[in-house]
Amino acid sequence: MNSDSFSPSGQPDASLQPEGQRRLEAWRSLLAQCARKPSRKRVHGLRSLTLRLRATLEHEMPGEPADSTAARAFKRWTKAGRKLRKALEPVRNTDVYLARLDSLRGALAETPDGATQLSPRCLREIAKLENRLRRERQTEADEMMAVLEARSKRLNRLSKEMEEALARQTPSRVHSTAHEALEIFTGLASELPNLDSSNLHEYRKRLKQALYLAEISATADPLAGRLATAFRRIHDAAGEWHDWQALALEAGQILPAQSNQDGLMAILEALAEKALQRALVRCRRTATRFLKNAGEIQPYPPRKPVAAEKSGWDSVGSSGLVQSRIVGGSRS
Repeated sequence: MNSDSFSPSGQPDASLQPEGQRRLEAWRSLLAQCARKPSRKRVHGLRSLTLRLRATLEHEMPGEPADSTAARAFKRWTKAGRKLRKALEPVRNTDVYLARLDSLRGALAETPDGATQLSPRCLREIAKLENRLRRERQTEADEMMAVLEARSKRLNRLSKEMEEALARQTPSRVHSTAHEALEIFTGLASELPNLDSSNLHEYRKRLKQALYLAEISATADPLAGRLATAFRRIHDAAGEWHDWQALALEAGQILPAQSNQDGLMAILEALAEKALQRALVRCRRTATRFLKNAGEIQPYPPRKPVAAEKSGWDSVGSSGLVQSRIVGGSRS
């Protein structure tokens, strides 16, 4: 058993129940800020916090009967949260594309001697794509704000119902989430043993549950901390690939059909391919690190999850000139 294995010490974590209540309050605050001014940071933060909050709430309500007040509140809030993420998604996607294009221009604009690395055609195509995306972003933001205006009262009410249900529960001392997170990771490795471009995005979406579970106990349990770090690296690497791939597809719908080696499409496709290979290497290394001793981890007694509507989790390459300076916001 190596240092990344874990056996329960018999010492429970500190109660995590207040965390859900704190996150609900933060979620309502971010919802209000996003409704007033949907900046890139706020839209991304609200989408991400909605999933993290779901993981926290689900963990804090083990064994709730389907007809309990808490289970019903959780089901209603989860359904509303899923619709909220869907409303935020177009704006978030466009923000990601614009961030990637900005990083591309910054990384490839000039060599140390001041010479450009981008062809005039490529620079024109970047400008054209950016202008189109900015116009789309404004339209999408207007539509999103209309949705938030129509739904904010209900979303706030559902979150307060959820908070009240948590407050009525007897605070419980819960165990580390490391085993549950690793169990999800192990199941994904078994279900999707051969990752490639056809299933990596699905793998990333489903890994989010393991990531957010591991983060719950990351400060109290060393294994949970290591899992959270490893899963975050996979999440970010796979997200980078998906961003470049999605941007290439978006560019293909806007830019002229003809392509050549000095055009933007060739660069985006190369970036996507290189990012894909990095992500696959990251997945393989993490699997090698954690799965070898996964069977030695002592499970906790099974817990019956809180009853909720089944919805899934978010159903939430390059030329030699491009290096790791090219960055941008990955989706969550």
